[in-house]
Amino acid sequence: MHVAFSIVPFRTTTPNVILGPQGLFLVLFRLYCSGHPMNLLIFGAPGCGKGSVSEALERDFGLLHISAGELMREEVEKGTPVGRRVAALMNEGSLIPDKVIVDIMVKRLREPDAREKGVVLDGFPRTLSQAQALTENGFEIDAMVFINVDVKLLEERCLQRRMDPVTGRIYNLKSDPPPESIMGRLLIRSDDTLEKHQRRMRIYREQKSALMKHYEKLIIEVDGNPPLPVVYAALHAKIDQLRKAKRKSKL
Repeated sequence: MHVAFSIVPFRTTTPNVILGPQGLFLVLFRLYCSGHPMNLLIFGAPGCGKGSVSEALERDFGLLHISAGELMREEVEKGTPVGRRVAALMNEGSLIPDKVIVDIMVKRLREPDAREKGVVLDGFPRTLSQAQALTENGFEIDAMVFINVDVKLLEERCLQRRMDPVTGRIYNLKSDPPPESIMGRLLIRSDDTLEKHQRRMRIYREQKSALMKHYEKLIIEVDGNPPLPVVYAALHAKIDQLRKAKRKSKL
């Protein structure tokens, strides 16, 4: 016996909107994906390419890129008490105290879009205490992406970084060049000097081992020395495998 069936149009919560079979598939697919959010931490030395990699992961995997640096700069632009303190520390090339950055980041991570989409954390956590605070606030990391770059190359990249004041995007004149149309407006950030880079590298080395030990079972290491497209292609394959494994484990 053959049983005939038809697909009934799916009504959304928006009045007078009806989805046919293709639209229904897209809705169900998004609901399926939203039930399996993936949270990634991008880690590496200053100049390793965390921002560029994070943006690419956001684009390709539908995750929310949350940059600690961007949130700090927003506080500075608003002129809040926290922002004024942050501005002074950034001008010195120093890192922000753990409590300040944890409070700002946790607040952002509790917002609905971060919970629903999953996130790419860029520049946080940087210390063991920040990582522990993240866990204490109920936030779990699926993988730490460690971008490993040679020290000399990191120094070169730092001195070639430029910021677009309109979008806030960071470019590298050699490895991640900006469009010719915006070259004239790019700025050198106050903390992109050799002296401040070397200071940040000292801090990074002091904090690296404890943080990597904390996440040792979750580390995905990629060689960050080649050009960005090569680095990202290798990482994309690994993150795609992680996403598939995560979905399969929740079926």
